[in-house]
Amino acid sequence: MRLTEHGLKFVERCASQTAAVAADDFVNTVRLLGFSAGACGAWTGVGRGRKSRFFFLDWPESWLDFYQKNQFFQHDLLPIEARRRTSSFWYSDIVAHRKLTAEQTELHKAFLAYGWKNAFAVPIHGPGSVQGLVTIATGDTLNLDTADCAVLEMMGRSVWEHCRTSEGFGIFAPDRVRLSPREIECLQWAAAGKSDVDIAMLVGIKPATAHFHIEQAKRRLGVKTRVEAVAVGVLHGFI
Repeated sequence: MRLTEHGLKFVERCASQTAAVAADDFVNTVRLLGFSAGACGAWTGVGRGRKSRFFFLDWPESWLDFYQKNQFFQHDLLPIEARRRTSSFWYSDIVAHRKLTAEQTELHKAFLAYGWKNAFAVPIHGPGSVQGLVTIATGDTLNLDTADCAVLEMMGRSVWEHCRTSEGFGIFAPDRVRLSPREIECLQWAAAGKSDVDIAMLVGIKPATAHFHIEQAKRRLGVKTRVEAVAVGVLHGFI
């Protein structure tokens, strides 16, 4: 079966599965297609204020230990490049056309020494500062055409969005913040661009109460603006 057929069948299955089953299905499907490791996650904010959420992380433990020990996440070309791209890309294409820093060169050499040949990345951009990334790596030389890559991108976006909208699924860092149902409801309307007065009318409360719930949500989420609160809400899956 061609990659496109495997991929399209996965997309058909994805929406009807639980997030956990869809994540496992994605990992197993890409293995059939020649990939041997992958990761899927999202984040918002920068530096110490960054909040992240991994849906699955299927890289070998030995590689993860080496990667984290050397703090390569600060220099990894995949998330760096994903911040400025909207379509999928291959790691090899980035390396071939970009001047690498000393740390990136070290990471690249380690990548090759470990046995990886290439990696495919699907960048995702959401409301506010939400960013997502799906990566799959291979130790083989794959000859994929444009249609194959388009299907891989579709698979990545499908599993990412399904996992993201499954509230509570995945690994959160730092610990996930829980909001009250009313705070979530008000924040959801804020995400739609509604004012305190609009929210009050829609929810059936006073404008001051709507404002209070939004401010409480911001405080619990550790952010200063509504835009940031919406971004974290999208990250956590309740928007």
